[in-house]
This record gives sequence, C-alpha cells and structure tokens, in this order.
Amino acid sequence: CILIAATPLAAQSDCKAVFGAMSKGLDSSHGYTTTRFIGGSTQTQEEIRAAGAVYIRFNGKWTRGDLSMQEMKDLDRKNRENSKTSCRYLKDEPVNGEVAAVYSMHEETPKKGTTDSQIWISKASGLVLRSEIDLANGTHNSNRFDYSNVTPPM
Repeated sequence: CILIAATPLAAQSDCKAVFGAMSKGLDSSHGYTTTRFIGGSTQTQEEIRAAGAVYIRFNGKWTRGDLSMQEMKDLDRKNRENSKTSCRYLKDEPVNGEVAAVYSMHEETPKKGTTDSQIWISKASGLVLRSEIDLANGTHNSNRFDYSNVTPPM
C-alpha cells in the first residue's frame, strides 16, 4: 500500500488492518453485492470463492470466473501496489449481532480513479463483514459477506 504523503503513521497501521482482513477472506467467502448506478437503477450479484476458484451468479446463472484464485490474489496485490491509499478507524458498530470495527478507506488508482469506502471488520474473526463503496464514476456498491459453509455452487 502506498500511502498519501500526509498520512500519519496511525493510518498506515489502519490500512494494514483493512488489507489484512480483506486478504483473509479471499480463499473462502460468499459475497452479496448490490450496485446502484447513476440514475437509480440497481443490479445484484453473488460471488463464491471456494476450492481455488471464483464463481459469480448474475441474472440467476452461476458461472466460473476466468481467473484462478491465485491470479485474483496477484491482481489484488498489484492493484494495492499501484494505488495511493489512506485508512482511518472510525468506531465499533454491530453487524448481524457481531461487534465490528468500522474503517474508512480512500483510494486513488490510475484505472479506477478515486474510491471511498467504509469497511466493517469483525472483532472476533478479523474478516470483512460488510462494505459500502463509492466509485469515481458515481456507482455505489453495498456488499455483505458470509464465511460459514462456503462451497462451490456447481
């Protein structure tokens, strides 16, 4: 993670906590995403990461992603290296009965532009439970994640 020059050391440790939680759930997770576009239209999607692959459900149909889990991890690492990111702990808040630490994250990347997020990380498991992401193009993503009994859909 390349941090914006004026970012204090505490934010570096906050980014380490956020990126650690994001990485921890890469191998096995079930994610649910609702995307809201400019103009108000929405789209929903599910993603399962299990057995070394990524599966995406879109418009009711499951398909296996083109990239392997390792390729996804490599791409994630590369994106982090090519971004300027700052993170800040905001507060603790419950998510589905679990205490979560809420962080804000501001990211600037050459391809995506500016992204502002809030990320809820379980204090018990260290996994991301929820995120709200505002992209530079005006799109908003709401995500929730489950890590129990994750199996490939096919």
